[in-house]
Amino acid sequence: MKPLHGNLAAAMLLALAAPAMAADDSVLNLTLPDSSFSFGLGYLDGEREQFGIYDDLNGNQFVLLFDADINTRDDDTGTWFSLNARNAGVGNRAVDVGYEQQGNWGLNLDYSRIPYKVPYTINSGISGLGTESQTVPGPGYVPGSGSRIHLSTERDRSGIEFYKYFSRELKVHVGFKNEDKQGDRHWGRGGQPEFAAEPIDSTNQTFDATMDYFGKNLQFTGGYTGNWYQNNNSLVTTTNPSNTYNLSLPLDSEAHQFFLNGGFSLTPTTRATFRLSYTKAEVDEHLPTADIPGLAWDGITLEVPSPGYPAAPTELDAGLDTTVYFLGLTSRPTSNLSLVAKIRYYEVDETTDPDLIVCRRCDDDNPDNNSLVHSTPLDYETVSGTLEGTYRLPRGYSVIAGYDVKNQDRTVPFGSDLDDDELDDERYVPFRGDLDETTFRLQLRKSMSATVNGALSLARSERDGSSFSEAVHSEPGEGVEPVAINPINISDRDRDKLRVTLDWAPTYALSLQFNYQVARDDYSGHALGLKDGDADVLSVDLTYVASEDWQLTAWFSRDTTEAKQQNHRFASGSYAEAEMYDRLRDVGISAGLSVDRIVNERLKMGVDLEWTRTESEYDQYLETSGPGTLYQDDTTGPLPDIQSTVAKAALFAEYAIADNTGVRVDLVHEYWKTNDWTWQTSTGAPFVYGSSNDGTQVLLDPHQSSSFVGIRYYYKF
Repeated sequence: MKPLHGNLAAAMLLALAAPAMAADDSVLNLTLPDSSFSFGLGYLDGEREQFGIYDDLNGNQFVLLFDADINTRDDDTGTWFSLNARNAGVGNRAVDVGYEQQGNWGLNLDYSRIPYKVPYTINSGISGLGTESQTVPGPGYVPGSGSRIHLSTERDRSGIEFYKYFSRELKVHVGFKNEDKQGDRHWGRGGQPEFAAEPIDSTNQTFDATMDYFGKNLQFTGGYTGNWYQNNNSLVTTTNPSNTYNLSLPLDSEAHQFFLNGGFSLTPTTRATFRLSYTKAEVDEHLPTADIPGLAWDGITLEVPSPGYPAAPTELDAGLDTTVYFLGLTSRPTSNLSLVAKIRYYEVDETTDPDLIVCRRCDDDNPDNNSLVHSTPLDYETVSGTLEGTYRLPRGYSVIAGYDVKNQDRTVPFGSDLDDDELDDERYVPFRGDLDETTFRLQLRKSMSATVNGALSLARSERDGSSFSEAVHSEPGEGVEPVAINPINISDRDRDKLRVTLDWAPTYALSLQFNYQVARDDYSGHALGLKDGDADVLSVDLTYVASEDWQLTAWFSRDTTEAKQQNHRFASGSYAEAEMYDRLRDVGISAGLSVDRIVNERLKMGVDLEWTRTESEYDQYLETSGPGTLYQDDTTGPLPDIQSTVAKAALFAEYAIADNTGVRVDLVHEYWKTNDWTWQTSTGAPFVYGSSNDGTQVLLDPHQSSSFVGIRYYYKF
């Protein structure tokens, strides 16, 4: 977790995130609207694939800089016009246009483009990428001799909103948004690591209509939200020299929600709040694989739908109904005592047919070897509640005590025609129907002090539930019963949390914010799986205002996350069965410094510095080898650590030519370094996909640096 001052470094990125400001920042004018625009040119030099994921800036190129914030008002009619353009010259551009008569009606139009660039290069001989028909090269293809591909997606989002006040208490709002997404996403096919790219061509539309009521004692917002997703691609066929794989793409879907949120003042010191919502999400589509005349499965040609299994579905009729009820009550019976009570009911009901049969392997010549899987729709019913009290003590101290409780009823129905033996064949991990979790919280808070404010918080959570189901599928010779697996989301868990915050201002010029949080998790119940986890965060923020002309801010943070788990290695080839123990640890350290200096009435300068280092540790060993030593074949050590370093430096200077015009210059340098081995072999060579003459490689540049210089002119009016 990064403190707020860390966002200063993000704001400096290429000087594109915010319009330039004049050196003599004016006080907000409450009478006349303020407008400004800036334009200029920048040049980027170097490689920044890691930094350019969401702004589409990489390589050596010129960059157009343009931002505008236009606001006008017609005094005779009281109508306003506004136009806000951000990053208009680059990939992640956005523009908003509004026209309104305050307190009466308003209309707003918006458009934005959101790019995503995969931060590595793919070298592949596969043809047809970006389409629904992709072909793997045959024997003789040399890995690394294919085309260099940069996968990416792009979302174009546009919307329109309208609101109307029918009285001081009643407001109606309607809005519509359309998002078109195109591009390619890293994908895979087959049972081996074999490369494919998912072609993306979809449309996502949202419509909402709400009514707001603002009464003296009652306020509420109610309405409807609808969402429609349409995928213009349905099925991808990939062909290699020995097989053809048919990969289904996401089906069209839609969702509809009705909701009512509000609050009611029962007395001057007591208020009730409520939330009600019902959401129905549906998929009712034809399965594209049902139209394929034949499928290949391990060399067996299968007819779909299989004559031997006419129940194999050709349509998917699935749904998810979600219901939420919430009621809250806050009261202040005395000047020193405040009370809060909340209760929430959350139900998820999957309406997919539980008798739906999925033909995982349908061999008409040997029907006894067929493998079927039934749909197992999940139903959850969760009731949670909170009781909290705050008592104010002398000298600005307060004591806060809270009690949270949550009960979840989990149901996984199986097909009505299944007997116990069939159920054993389809459940692969232990399951429990009820989960209970309670949390006790206690906090001591110091506030209303001119120099020191802070809080000390403690929390203890305990989660358990009903007994685990013993009906778990097991293959002969696996060497371990799956019932020994510990599912992290439903296992017994004890969690302890401590948080300390301090806001100290020893002088008018100096202020210090300190935050420390630590959490400990202990899992129990089964032999295999997560055993315990630890997390802690330390952050310090400092602000020093030397004078009205210059100030300094600095921050530091360190976060650590650690998990210990126990696994089992089955006998395979020369490997013997053994217990495996993993200690996974992530450590992140960040620091930053920002200085703003007004040199004179015309010139303002500043510098922002940021440095971050992350390290992932994989301490893995077998039971016979001891901590931190041997793994897998008893001769190879644990996986190596991954370290990554990010550094950014930005300098700017603003010169005011006149009271409302000026020039800004930005210099930015970025640096990224990693030893990430995700796409490498143990020797450091690029990983090569597939056992069927795929030969695709994923290439990552471990050292990236870039520099940017930009100059822009701004005008305020």
